[in-house]
Amino acid sequence: MKKKLRSITLRKLEYSYILGMRIHDERSLLELKIYHKNVKLHPLRIQLLTWDDPIAGCPLNTGYLLQNHKKGFEDVYNLNHPQRIREWIEYGTAKGWDGTRTIEIINGLDAMQEMGYDITSLRTSI
Repeated sequence: MKKKLRSITLRKLEYSYILGMRIHDERSLLELKIYHKNVKLHPLRIQLLTWDDPIAGCPLNTGYLLQNHKKGFEDVYNLNHPQRIREWIEYGTAKGWDGTRTIEIINGLDAMQEMGYDITSLRTSI
Protein backbone atom coordinates (compact mmCIF):
# COMPACT_ATOMS: atom_id res chain seq x y z
CA MET A 1 0.00 0.00 0.00
CA LYS A 2 1.38 3.37 -1.00
CA LYS A 3 1.61 5.95 1.79
CA LYS A 4 -0.02 9.25 0.99
CA LEU A 5 1.06 12.64 2.17
CA ARG A 6 -1.49 14.16 4.50
CA SER A 7 -2.21 17.89 4.64
CA ILE A 8 -2.57 20.25 7.55
CA THR A 9 -2.92 24.03 7.88
CA LEU A 10 -1.42 26.04 10.72
CA ARG A 11 -1.59 29.84 10.89
CA LYS A 12 -2.68 30.05 7.25
CA LEU A 13 0.37 28.05 6.08
CA GLU A 14 -0.17 24.69 4.44
CA TYR A 15 2.00 21.67 5.22
CA SER A 16 2.21 18.08 4.08
CA TYR A 17 3.39 15.24 6.27
CA ILE A 18 3.94 11.52 6.30
CA LEU A 19 4.34 9.15 9.23
CA GLY A 20 6.23 5.90 8.82
CA MET A 21 7.00 3.13 11.27
CA ARG A 22 9.29 0.15 11.31
CA ILE A 23 10.41 -2.36 13.89
CA HIS A 24 14.10 -2.24 14.77
CA ASP A 25 15.53 -4.68 17.37
CA GLU A 26 12.10 -5.21 18.97
CA ARG A 27 11.62 -1.45 19.23
CA SER A 28 9.41 0.87 17.23
CA LEU A 29 11.08 3.52 15.13
CA LEU A 30 8.62 6.18 14.03
CA GLU A 31 9.66 8.75 11.48
CA LEU A 32 7.62 11.87 10.88
CA LYS A 33 8.47 14.08 7.91
CA ILE A 34 6.80 17.46 7.56
CA TYR A 35 7.11 19.62 4.46
CA HIS A 36 5.88 23.01 3.42
CA LYS A 37 3.09 22.36 0.94
CA ASN A 38 4.44 21.56 -2.54
CA VAL A 39 8.09 21.85 -1.41
CA LYS A 40 9.44 18.42 -0.57
CA LEU A 41 13.15 19.22 -0.54
CA HIS A 42 13.72 20.36 3.04
CA PRO A 43 11.60 18.52 5.60
CA LEU A 44 11.40 18.71 9.33
CA ARG A 45 12.37 15.11 10.08
CA ILE A 46 11.67 13.59 13.50
CA GLN A 47 12.66 10.11 14.68
CA LEU A 48 11.07 8.57 17.77
CA LEU A 49 12.40 5.28 19.16
CA THR A 50 10.19 3.55 21.74
CA TRP A 51 9.41 0.09 22.95
CA ASP A 52 7.06 -2.02 20.88
CA ASP A 53 4.23 -4.18 22.15
CA PRO A 54 3.66 -7.32 20.03
CA ILE A 55 -0.12 -6.94 20.37
CA ALA A 56 -0.78 -3.21 20.76
CA GLY A 57 2.10 -2.00 18.59
CA CYS A 58 3.96 1.26 18.95
CA PRO A 59 2.56 3.38 21.80
CA LEU A 60 2.91 6.69 19.93
CA ASN A 61 1.22 5.28 16.85
CA THR A 62 -1.78 3.81 18.66
CA GLY A 63 -2.19 6.31 21.50
CA TYR A 64 -0.51 6.44 24.88
CA LEU A 65 -1.41 8.40 28.01
CA LEU A 66 1.33 10.92 28.84
CA GLN A 67 1.59 13.65 31.47
CA ASN A 68 2.47 17.10 30.14
CA HIS A 69 4.05 19.18 32.88
CA LYS A 70 3.84 22.44 30.93
CA LYS A 71 0.12 22.05 30.25
CA GLY A 72 -0.59 20.50 33.64
CA PHE A 73 -2.68 17.49 32.56
CA GLU A 74 -2.52 14.02 31.04
CA ASP A 75 -3.40 13.49 27.43
CA VAL A 76 -3.45 10.58 25.01
CA TYR A 77 -0.51 11.10 22.67
CA ASN A 78 -1.07 9.70 19.18
CA LEU A 79 1.03 10.85 16.22
CA ASN A 80 -1.89 10.17 13.89
CA HIS A 81 -3.80 13.04 15.50
CA PRO A 82 -3.45 16.44 13.77
CA GLN A 83 -2.88 18.25 17.09
CA ARG A 84 0.39 16.32 17.53
CA ILE A 85 1.53 17.32 14.04
CA ARG A 86 0.77 20.96 14.87
CA GLU A 87 2.90 20.63 18.03
CA TRP A 88 5.81 19.32 15.97
CA ILE A 89 5.44 22.10 13.40
CA GLU A 90 5.50 24.69 16.19
CA TYR A 91 8.50 22.98 17.79
CA GLY A 92 10.38 22.84 14.48
CA THR A 93 9.57 26.45 13.70
CA ALA A 94 10.88 27.48 17.14
CA LYS A 95 14.10 25.59 16.32
CA GLY A 96 14.52 27.49 13.06
CA TRP A 97 12.83 25.25 10.50
CA ASP A 98 11.22 27.29 7.74
CA GLY A 99 11.26 24.84 4.84
CA THR A 100 14.40 26.29 3.24
CA ARG A 101 16.71 23.78 4.94
CA THR A 102 16.27 20.34 6.44
CA ILE A 103 16.18 19.98 10.21
CA GLU A 104 16.57 16.51 11.69
CA ILE A 105 15.53 15.67 15.21
CA ILE A 106 17.18 12.30 15.73
CA ASN A 107 16.04 11.85 19.34
CA GLY A 108 12.38 12.81 19.25
CA LEU A 109 11.80 11.61 22.83
CA ASP A 110 14.22 14.25 24.12
CA ALA A 111 12.32 16.84 22.08
CA MET A 112 9.02 15.61 23.54
CA GLN A 113 10.51 16.02 27.02
CA GLU A 114 11.49 19.57 26.06
CA MET A 115 7.84 20.13 25.06
CA GLY A 116 6.82 19.16 28.59
CA TYR A 117 5.91 15.49 28.22
CA ASP A 118 6.98 12.91 30.79
CA ILE A 119 8.51 10.33 28.47
CA THR A 120 9.99 8.08 31.20
CA SER A 121 7.56 5.24 30.49
CA LEU A 122 8.40 5.33 26.78
CA ARG A 123 12.07 4.65 27.53
CA THR A 124 11.59 1.87 30.10
CA SER A 125 12.33 -1.01 27.74
CA ILE A 126 14.93 0.71 25.56
